[in-house]
Amino acid sequence: MTNIYANLISRSSFPASSMRAKYFPFRGGEILTDPALSQEPGSLLYGKNYEVYPEGGYRRIDGYERYDGRTKPSESLYYILEFDTGTTAAVDTDTITGVTSGATAELIADAVVESGTYGGSDAVGYMAVALLSGTFTVGENIQVSASTVAVVKTAENALGATTDAFDTTYTQAGIERARTKIGTVTGSGPIRGVWVYNGSTYAFRDNAGATECKMFKASSSGWAAVDLGQYIKFNTGSAAVTEGATLTGATSSATGTVRRVAIRTGTVGGSDATGVFVLTGVTGTFQSAENLQVSASTVAVSTSALVTVALVPGGRYEFVNYNFGGSSSTNRLYWVDGFNTAFEFDGTYAVPLFTGMSVDTPKHLAAHKKHLFLGFHKGSLQHSSIGDPYGWSVVTGASELGTGDEISGLQVMPGDAMAIFNRNRIYILYGKSSADWNLKTFSDNSGAIEWTIQNLTETMFLDDRGVTTFSAVNAYGDFTMNAISKKIKPLIDDKKGLSIASIRVRKKGQYRLFFNDGTAIYATFSGNKLAGFIRIDLDKVVYTVCSAEDTDGNEILFFGSDDGYIYQLDAGTSFDGSEIEAILRLSYYHFDSPTRDKRFRKIQFEMSGDSSIALQFQPDFSYADAKVPEARTRDLSVQGSGGYWNIHNWDNYNWSGQVISTAEENLDGVGTNMGILVLSEATYEQPHILQGVTVHYSPRRIRR
Repeated sequence: MTNIYANLISRSSFPASSMRAKYFPFRGGEILTDPALSQEPGSLLYGKNYEVYPEGGYRRIDGYERYDGRTKPSESLYYILEFDTGTTAAVDTDTITGVTSGATAELIADAVVESGTYGGSDAVGYMAVALLSGTFTVGENIQVSASTVAVVKTAENALGATTDAFDTTYTQAGIERARTKIGTVTGSGPIRGVWVYNGSTYAFRDNAGATECKMFKASSSGWAAVDLGQYIKFNTGSAAVTEGATLTGATSSATGTVRRVAIRTGTVGGSDATGVFVLTGVTGTFQSAENLQVSASTVAVSTSALVTVALVPGGRYEFVNYNFGGSSSTNRLYWVDGFNTAFEFDGTYAVPLFTGMSVDTPKHLAAHKKHLFLGFHKGSLQHSSIGDPYGWSVVTGASELGTGDEISGLQVMPGDAMAIFNRNRIYILYGKSSADWNLKTFSDNSGAIEWTIQNLTETMFLDDRGVTTFSAVNAYGDFTMNAISKKIKPLIDDKKGLSIASIRVRKKGQYRLFFNDGTAIYATFSGNKLAGFIRIDLDKVVYTVCSAEDTDGNEILFFGSDDGYIYQLDAGTSFDGSEIEAILRLSYYHFDSPTRDKRFRKIQFEMSGDSSIALQFQPDFSYADAKVPEARTRDLSVQGSGGYWNIHNWDNYNWSGQVISTAEENLDGVGTNMGILVLSEATYEQPHILQGVTVHYSPRRIRR
């Protein structure tokens, strides 16, 4: 049977549509060196506070928040506690206590009365609280400053607001209330070091008068000073002393409990052991040159009076966790700072590691092949006896390696090698001990800038040519091509001399390089391939930084700044309460016809996020030609991504949302090419990923 409608349409003179659609993914990061017509669509002319996402797209970075061991702002929940028999108004910032349970919490808003009155002693309502400790009991009295104000009607309900507006208000109030409780590390000046050891976070900062550097430990009540203890030096050690023994001065009658015996040279069998006894519980005053006894038998002679550990101020701390023993109890923390001796710390006792150097102030360290390596000034690299970080005698295997230049860092590499960096030279140390060390020159002209060396997919570092990898140096020699950052060379050149710290982020496959003006660059790798660089502006100087694992095996990042705070990086949705401004300026794209005008009609963004997203974007035509009318800035409001039942994690997607979020806007502009500016400004918004765009356009005339 003939289809008359099909015949009519086939004979019609309707013009064919000239509308075209082009999709391109966001990828490549900032490209600052390629010619305009060679730029890949989706690459960036400028980025700020986004990171290249390994699976594709650009992700707005996470925030950071202050930390001291108390409740983190990002983990602070609010609770709704219903009450009755109210007699007195509880107001914002009041601390309430359950008389029976002992539970406490802090109000983050004035208590709300829903019926009755305080005057009538029958007020019924609720309190929005945060920083809850314990569990309130139904029927118990609620007190403020030891005075009863109401009775618990129902147990506290986490995130129990009755409207979305109240939920938002209370959530943000709970976050900010937790933030106000977190304090600085006591002292003055910048944070000298931050590290995680055995699940605890430690920080170093000079005291108020900058006369001494102090060690602190994060706790549920904030930063607590760590007592680094006392020690006494000895020589002519002739008998083994066990930990826990009581040491007595034969002349002074002073006593102390031995907590660590560190023999630097000699042996007790040869009656020539030298080293230190770390002591606690000291009574009396030990004297130099007196016999030291255990159970009335002389074991050594003191070569110093009792010394209380006091760290010289002004250093820059470097750390390593390493186990020289055979059990979990012998996993220890080691540190150097360039101003003091090296130290070992087991969470309770600190042991100074005297090497015998005339100026015993190592600046860099590494633990490799059961040796502790220490980098000193003027290029001296010392290592301990094998399996013994206390032993520094050539007789027991300790040794010195000369490098001929200031050491800028040490890096243990995969396999059996360790890299030794000077400012303009690189060595590789092969072997297992002083019996077979083989120190080979890797490069005579490429070196590393201090604090920029990290091991991610391979060893990488900053030198005068840019961010460089070992494989690149090996492949290309000492030429500019060894820099993996050549696409952002203008930015690297602009930051020359400003680098201050670096870190690897394993969960994101990133190398992060920080500068002393509060900015950074994040390099993301997908597998072993560089996915791109984007610049970051944290508005905070990252003076020292560390990567570690928490007790659950999750990667955690901390940095210390010049304001005395320790911050957890990649935590929270803000810059410690301030909004995150994030910008993407995409490269201009000519849509495969550089000289033809196009009328741009519509744009559709693809993105994903766990919460609603508010963005602004502005198209830009013909390289922002002044003769082309400027397009207006548009708002994009996007609901968080949805998910599939029984596939996506519960409570991590929106019931009514698309699996992939999209947002589209009409365009009205003409030009040979188009660029896109995207702006995000948010304080409590979860990070989002911009994956790509589809642009609808119509070809016009060719420009002649």
